[in-house]
Amino acid sequence: MDSLLKPFKCTFCSKRFTTDNGSDDHQRAVHSVTYSQLKPFACTICPKRFATENDLKHHVEKASQRSKRHKKMIGDIPCKYPFCQRKFRSGDEFASRALKQHMENPGNWHKRKGIITNTPNNSGVSSSREEGIGLFDEGCSSGAVNIFIRDELQADKEFHGLYDDAFDSLYKELQRVLKNTFYGIQNLTEGGSIAKGTALKNNSDLDCVMITKNIKDASQLRAKLPDILCDLKKRLGSSIGVKWKLTFEKQTSFSLQYNMSRFSKPGDTVKVDLLPTFDAKVEGNNGEVYKEMLRDTEENWPYYSAALVKRQRDFVKERPASVKDLIRLVKYWKKNYIPQSGSERLPPSYLLELLTIHAWENADRPESFDMRIGFKAVMKDLKSHQSLHVSWDRYYKRNLIPSSLMDGPYIIDPANPTKNLYNDVNCWPKVKEVAEETMWKPLLSGVGATTNWR
Repeated sequence: MDSLLKPFKCTFCSKRFTTDNGSDDHQRAVHSVTYSQLKPFACTICPKRFATENDLKHHVEKASQRSKRHKKMIGDIPCKYPFCQRKFRSGDEFASRALKQHMENPGNWHKRKGIITNTPNNSGVSSSREEGIGLFDEGCSSGAVNIFIRDELQADKEFHGLYDDAFDSLYKELQRVLKNTFYGIQNLTEGGSIAKGTALKNNSDLDCVMITKNIKDASQLRAKLPDILCDLKKRLGSSIGVKWKLTFEKQTSFSLQYNMSRFSKPGDTVKVDLLPTFDAKVEGNNGEVYKEMLRDTEENWPYYSAALVKRQRDFVKERPASVKDLIRLVKYWKKNYIPQSGSERLPPSYLLELLTIHAWENADRPESFDMRIGFKAVMKDLKSHQSLHVSWDRYYKRNLIPSSLMDGPYIIDPANPTKNLYNDVNCWPKVKEVAEETMWKPLLSGVGATTNWR
């Protein structure tokens, strides 16, 4: 009788379920089965996956006759939107009309439909279209989301080993080539997502803050930084010993950007941002740097940013592992769901980290929670971005924040009272639209908003 009422049996235990989706969610949450393992047979025309080869064959035979999606994706005319895999048939009235609608505004079309395209990233690893659809466009349990984060988003030991080796090798090389320079090197500090513990697998930069020996303050750094960057670029050659190839990529007003790749394995590539700065003496809760900053001229304020990276790092790093996983999920959403174009400035990783922490604090800082509810809370904040008034008093008192920064929405850097990160984004309406659409996707549409995220 149970087999009739609950025809779908777990492959690994005796539990039975009334629906196939219930069985799938159980196997992903309890038995740590990934989505691609659960349904290894993928349709090459649409994002659907199947548990057996016969199911896939049946789908292909039937769907191509009746499915509009299949009709639109079978053909020889490719979409001109970068990295889109859709193709349309020539000489077919339906397909021609679909292609015209598709190409009228392809950026909005892809965003509205939630398409996850195979967009190459700097690591050479492609974003998985099926992973995004399997997560956001299918209803699944909190446990399944946790498994997805663990399997697909968390950086593994090999990833950390590669970046640790790159950092150590670069530090030794800087110590060697910068002897007797007018600025010198006192220390090299690691910042960014990797040091904070929020890095996405195979998709993070190595931020290296170089504390100089002889530059004493922001005013001196402002005067000397162009010369430092020029000299540093000359001294760093095209290799670091026999292990690393060093390729110069770009120079900004504050940094040098390189690609480091192993000679023995060229695919092992690390993107490096090297930022020279001065020692702001930010150990402990020393607040003198902020008094000095606010006495300084506004023109010098940007030159404090790199000197405060250690506090930015520690503010995020001290959060529980569950919050860092939620941050990874938010970064993954931004990377795959918000296409960037032209001069648009999307929310940087640090802003998304802070906004996630803010949402978590508003939920009374739960140690464990339903990832779907936490993610929906962040989407809600992005949707209501014009009402954001976010600041902290971890390193300085709020009365040190210049009042001019608090006119309108603000997200004040907890490590820098002179920095409103909200203003770093120039396409908030676009972010709002995608966040609102995401809240109605199957993953979140049935998830209620609870105060403690459980």
